[in-house]
Amino acid sequence: MDIYLVELIVFLLVVLLVTIIFMIKKKNKLKLVLFTLFMIFSVCIAGTYLLEKPHVYIASPEINLQINQYFEIKVPYTTYHMKDVTASVKVNGTVDYNKVGTYEIEYEVPTIIGEYSVEQTINVVDSIKPTITLKGDKVYNLSYSAEYEEPGFTVEDNSSENLAEKVKISKEEINETEYDIIYSVEDSSGNMAVERRKVLVIDDIAPVISLNGNANMRIPINSTYKEKGATAIDEKDGDLSDKIEISGNVNTSKAGEYKIKYTISDKSGNRAEKTRKVIVYKESINSSSDGTGVIYLTFDDGPSSSITPKILDILKEKNVKATFFVLNYSSSLEYLIKREYNEGHSIGIHGYSHVYSEIYTSDEAFMNNVTKLQKKIATTTGYSPTIIRFPGGSSNTVSKNYNKGIMSRLSKTVVDAGFRYYDWNVSSGDAGGAQTSTQVYNNVVNNLSKSRSNVVLMHDFGGNTKTLNALSDIIDYGLENGYVFKSITKDTPMVTHHINN
Repeated sequence: MDIYLVELIVFLLVVLLVTIIFMIKKKNKLKLVLFTLFMIFSVCIAGTYLLEKPHVYIASPEINLQINQYFEIKVPYTTYHMKDVTASVKVNGTVDYNKVGTYEIEYEVPTIIGEYSVEQTINVVDSIKPTITLKGDKVYNLSYSAEYEEPGFTVEDNSSENLAEKVKISKEEINETEYDIIYSVEDSSGNMAVERRKVLVIDDIAPVISLNGNANMRIPINSTYKEKGATAIDEKDGDLSDKIEISGNVNTSKAGEYKIKYTISDKSGNRAEKTRKVIVYKESINSSSDGTGVIYLTFDDGPSSSITPKILDILKEKNVKATFFVLNYSSSLEYLIKREYNEGHSIGIHGYSHVYSEIYTSDEAFMNNVTKLQKKIATTTGYSPTIIRFPGGSSNTVSKNYNKGIMSRLSKTVVDAGFRYYDWNVSSGDAGGAQTSTQVYNNVVNNLSKSRSNVVLMHDFGGNTKTLNALSDIIDYGLENGYVFKSITKDTPMVTHHINN
């Protein structure tokens, strides 16, 4: 039995005993009144004793905690009837410190008349905003020609929720060369975080210098070096050609290698540089009258509006002469025949027609094919060419299909008529197996020889870009390896094949 109840019972028994004794011995009215008052007082004392509440000393009836902040719930100091009853206090309720919410803790104290409880409210709140951490630099330098690539970010928050997917990214323009990337996120408690990354749009691309003419030039000693200049284009600043600085010089009176340097800087300080190599050379001893060490570049099947002008441009740039064995041409292409002639190249006859079944039916048909084109060239240029190249070459066998033995006769007939014919001893393969400019280049340079004259077969028919793209490198190879380029004239020794028909 509880000690407090024992005390009360003892007290009431004592009062009852005193009352009985008093009533037996004293029957006075005044005493009866006093006795009644005494009883009322005793009952009040007893009632007060019974109804007294324990004193639970909690620090505060309501406590606010940040999420994930641990708080140890301790049994509060408690007294009852002026005695320490802390040990008898029972604690009910739990708190999830990792979850926002309101939690009730009950402290239960046993009393004479039952259980007495006191409640304490614990509020787990989140009032701290998330933290956005940017990956990479907070000031991001972006090339004006590039696309912005997000370096990424991380988000940390007191709560366990994944906020990275909730981040909103927006763009705020400042001016033409600056803008902000804004990152914002709000957690479930309404706490907002904002972070900014500054993007500076910069010009970090240098201009592009393009040399007029070839990057590698060869000129004979005691000639005149003509500066061809260059162009410079900047993606942001446009054409800067007039601001190119050219340094270096070429001493044409002394053989050697010289460098001309071209430099340019754009408005943002991006600098570009390019160098042209100029080789001043002495005439090769192989440029003798017998043709050894000479390269004769020959082009068949032209002219064409797409390829021939560009070939002529390269030959002009390199100061190299070549030979064009042409076919019949329209009036719109006469300017190319004139240009070939006026720029010092040789014009030879390939034929008014290239159709084997027409030109190889008889000796007369072939000679008419030659003289008809000869007259047309003379009308165009004032020059009557006397050098020819047989369609298919003098060694062709297709002519057997139309006239057996015709090539054996024609090889004599054309010479007797005052013509000279030229086959080839170096083939570029551009009308056969060669499919790329690299193959054309290799076919030519791998078959050159210093011990002979080299007649190179190429074509300038429309669309023949592989020869066009290989031509500069072929010429550079020849010059750098001591060859001399010439055009075929009526005085050039004939280079011929074995006759097969």
